[in-house]
Amino acid sequence: MKPQILMLVAMLCSVEALAKLPPPTPEEAAKKQIAAEKKVKDEDAAKEALAKAQDRVAQRYRAIRKNAPLPVPVVAPATKK
Repeated sequence: MKPQILMLVAMLCSVEALAKLPPPTPEEAAKKQIAAEKKVKDEDAAKEALAKAQDRVAQRYRAIRKNAPLPVPVVAPATKK
């Protein structure tokens, strides 16, 4: 009986956590937008740094091994309009 009561109390307490939060203030929304923009910018910088590092490793590999395969040119996929 006691485990059932404890389960019921836990379920009732969890309903409070599902309550709707008030909308963010304009300042909070602006901070969130700035953080999202910064995250995108940082991710792009990280991707670019990774690509440069991979290119350096590939060049070093080709310099050491003269019969290494040539790089394959990358073609960007066509964009839909």
